[in-house]
Amino acid sequence: MRRALHLEPNAHLKQLAEISDTEGSLARTYLSPAHRRAAQQIQQWMRDCGMETWVDAVGNVHGRIKAAHDAQQTVLLGSHYDTVLDGGAYDGALGIIVGLAAVKGMLLGELMQRGTTGRLPEQLESKDGDVVIPPTLASSLLRFGSVHLVAFADEEGVRFGSTFLGSRAVAGTLLKYNMLAAKDRAGASLANVLREEAGVADPWVAAASLALEPGSISEYVEVHIEQGPVLEARGLPLGVVAGIAGQTRLWVTVNGTQGHAGTVPMRGRRDALAAAAEMVTAIESLCLQPEEQGGAPEEENLVCTVGELKVWPGASNVISGSTGFSVDIRSKTDPVRMRVVKEAVRAVEAVCARRGVPCAVDRKHDAEAVLADADVMEAMKAAAEAAESILKTTLTEEELSRHGGLLEGLRKVPVLVSGAGHDAMAIAEAVPRMGMLFVRCRGGVSHSPLEHVEPEDVTTSAAALAGYLWGRVVSGVMGPVRGEQGRDKTEL
Repeated sequence: MRRALHLEPNAHLKQLAEISDTEGSLARTYLSPAHRRAAQQIQQWMRDCGMETWVDAVGNVHGRIKAAHDAQQTVLLGSHYDTVLDGGAYDGALGIIVGLAAVKGMLLGELMQRGTTGRLPEQLESKDGDVVIPPTLASSLLRFGSVHLVAFADEEGVRFGSTFLGSRAVAGTLLKYNMLAAKDRAGASLANVLREEAGVADPWVAAASLALEPGSISEYVEVHIEQGPVLEARGLPLGVVAGIAGQTRLWVTVNGTQGHAGTVPMRGRRDALAAAAEMVTAIESLCLQPEEQGGAPEEENLVCTVGELKVWPGASNVISGSTGFSVDIRSKTDPVRMRVVKEAVRAVEAVCARRGVPCAVDRKHDAEAVLADADVMEAMKAAAEAAESILKTTLTEEELSRHGGLLEGLRKVPVLVSGAGHDAMAIAEAVPRMGMLFVRCRGGVSHSPLEHVEPEDVTTSAAALAGYLWGRVVSGVMGPVRGEQGRDKTEL
């Protein structure tokens, strides 16, 4: 078990991080050479878990173990294998590698329980040291459901600027969002790229056929680094996600009057940049406002960000004639987000009217908040707390005592809200019974070469997910997930 849950996943994360299109940094963008090599490597690791595997028309890598018995439910796991430019080794990749380790750990744990010696058969060891499970054996061990893992081809949207490309294909919403029309910087549409680079004869027909049948999926579970500092600050390895914040992106354009910096009097100016600066501070104040003064409660995780600013003409001796800036507003619940968006637009309009400068606010993006399923959350929390027994047989005493003590941390698994978007948002449109498990990362840093998850925390997340899967599809002790159509409540 130590090899399957500790040595292999940590070695595989390092190996995957070495597959890059750039020298000295990590970059895997959609359908690049490194992207294709990563897909091949992930397929091999899926085969080692006893999975049948294939790559679909948009590049998603699928691995599946179908239960030998007539089991109806399938637990869907997933994360993405593309990266941002100059990214880190764990964003996206962690969910895939931990998913594979958990599947293997679940199967090996069941084999050890069934055996008379409590040890694994020697024939499961491959010549390079990794454990390899035959497909027929893997299938025979699943009594209450199947397991399906998807490595999504593109979540970050670096090439086409359209996030969740892979997961929307699986959810069946790729055409709904008109993503085949998205263009890369060279002007090539996704439809043309699929034809020319992926050999897809008819992208529309192919996209329509990629959706998994929602009725066959009992739930979707995704493991991801927290990308924030909360878990590390509390000294805790894992957190259960209650929901993913909704997001609105605006682009504000302010048109002033361009002029000479030395000759136009201050009181006669219509400075687009000065007006924009006032708007930025007004928007920031909206999200900083205390609850007792009408602001959002802290648990709403309301955040407002201006991350991009374009100034024309951008010269030190010229009054700006035009300034544009982005606004990113996120909250756990949509009513709060929508209220703050309206207030932000009103604040912009008020500054424009008072300063006498024309303004325009374009709404670029809206994503509704997604709440995790209560039953999945409860089962995942229970599995994380129960991972102690697995870790005691997987890690050494020294490893267990690091980072404030892993075992103690599992006795108080917190519930968090994700401010970042994840593939779970796209999948939830087709599979509402969604859950996520966060893993702490050093300094809360992500989308950076400094991104880091301690090896013991990787193992802890794999052990928790293995226990969750075992309870769902092997032993059945967690029972079926309760759905909207009156399914039975999860029994823990």
